[in-house]
Amino acid sequence: MRLINANTLRFEEFFEKPLPPYLVLSHTWGEDEVTFRDMQQPHLHLGKSGYAKITQTCRLARSKAIDYVWVDTCCIDKTSSAELTESINSMFQWYQRAVVCVVHLADMESGVDFGTGVRFSRWITRGWTLQELIAPKRVEFYDSKWKLCGQKPRDSDVLSAATKIPEDLLLGNHRSSEYSVAQRLSWASSRTTTRVEDEAYCLFGILEVNMPLIYGEGKMAFRRLQEELIKRSNDITIFAWQPTREEVQEGHCGVLAASPQAFALCEHVCVWRPSTSHNPQFVLTNRGIQLQDIFFHRMPLKNDQPAGADESLKREYVFMVGFLSRGSGAYLGIQLRKIGESLFLRKSRPLKMISGTENKSLLKTDIATCHFVTDTRPLDNDTLLAFRKRCTEVSIPEWSMKHTIPSGYWDDQDMIQFHLPTYLVGAFLLEGDVGGKRTRFTVLYRREGEDQVRIYILETAKHTAATAYIFRRRAPGDMLHWEDLGLDHPQVLEASNQTQVVIDRRQFTVTASLPSKALDFFGRTKIGRSLQLEVVENRSKGDPGAKGRELVPYGQGRTNRRHRSTDVSFPRIANTSLPRSRPGFQSIPS
Repeated sequence: MRLINANTLRFEEFFEKPLPPYLVLSHTWGEDEVTFRDMQQPHLHLGKSGYAKITQTCRLARSKAIDYVWVDTCCIDKTSSAELTESINSMFQWYQRAVVCVVHLADMESGVDFGTGVRFSRWITRGWTLQELIAPKRVEFYDSKWKLCGQKPRDSDVLSAATKIPEDLLLGNHRSSEYSVAQRLSWASSRTTTRVEDEAYCLFGILEVNMPLIYGEGKMAFRRLQEELIKRSNDITIFAWQPTREEVQEGHCGVLAASPQAFALCEHVCVWRPSTSHNPQFVLTNRGIQLQDIFFHRMPLKNDQPAGADESLKREYVFMVGFLSRGSGAYLGIQLRKIGESLFLRKSRPLKMISGTENKSLLKTDIATCHFVTDTRPLDNDTLLAFRKRCTEVSIPEWSMKHTIPSGYWDDQDMIQFHLPTYLVGAFLLEGDVGGKRTRFTVLYRREGEDQVRIYILETAKHTAATAYIFRRRAPGDMLHWEDLGLDHPQVLEASNQTQVVIDRRQFTVTASLPSKALDFFGRTKIGRSLQLEVVENRSKGDPGAKGRELVPYGQGRTNRRHRSTDVSFPRIANTSLPRSRPGFQSIPS
């Protein structure tokens, strides 16, 4: 560390040996500051206005019996990238170790009330001065005439009101690491820096992050800062930010914020679980942010519905990212759109506030592993539409879906199953009214080529073992293959797309099919498939009601003898995979 001797005004460097007591200067830079090179040249720096700040700082140090001072304008050789990187990564600790930090409010006139003066000072709007207020235990404020006008911790209440930084932190009762990531970033949301990259670099100490400096990377610096945070912490509030106006116009965005300004409303956002150790595990991958063992809240969809959609059936995914500690104490969630197999894109909407009562009543879906998109640049509508190639739609309120596999391929909002590989089993556990009785069926579909699909349908009550095997909970990534199904339950592959059901001595035929259908996504039309079920009651030719026909449709067929083919909807998904076994729990209700 390079310090200025307050008596000689010359540099002295300290490496291995203990640092002597020193004073640091916090100020706003002007156009005529003294640099490291200036201090190396005799008399070159004497005519610069910035030199007066250095001499005044040394005078204050001597008056406090402190022999050394540190000034950021000249104590760092900024022509050396290695030294600059080391200094910025160490700066928070340097301010912490200082005996006192002297703040020069150059735009505050003498005699002005401190609370008013500091609130309107340029010093309080700068990014670098944030750590210079938080890190030191003792801070003294001086006006433009270098007269003492305020102190920390004595005036911590005034400083807290002006900066929105909690008073307990300024008093030293808490450390910055005891506050959520969203709260800490909110303290910097109204501050600016000359270089765009410094929006991130000035937060290293407050967020306890170290990383290389790359001036010229622009906004990427703040993204890199968040990625570094994810490597060190699983504080889920890092996702609790508000989209910008530009992102709102686009309709979607990544899960990482563009700048600290996105956290402006996060002053009271806390981690919503008792400890970050209870938060889900998430890591950065080349597919996005990977999260494990989480659950989504599923809320009735009220916006962005495809034409003709039934609002009560379609549901959006909401992922809880924080808890509001003020007011009603609402939970905060981000709204997501599923765009691929276990792949989610954030909708660019404000954080969703959910009350405690509403939180308990919402449907929840367990997710073993999923990914949140971080970079949306390649995701135009054509790309998003490609995720839905040859997808399968399901949609009618008379039937409900209890389970589906593979769960990662099912989209609750658009009510579709994404395109499956040929080796994977696609299956739905459906419940509907047949002959006045709620009856369950297992429908399986098998891709045998790009355009060939085979359908199987089983009555669950007659195939309980096979159904339990098909929908049992599996480890992440462990999906059911047709080869395994054929070995363990070969009778399933002997079924067809029709099954006979007897209800109260009446016989019914249930037929499943997957005809092609035009589907609407992202304002575009896509040719996919739509699952259909046909339920008809079998009647003997001697039955007067048959009127010479062997089969008549069930339900409305009593008044309309024509066959009725209906689209099957999956309006409620209690859980896309079976819950873990527990005492008294029946895995597959009959």
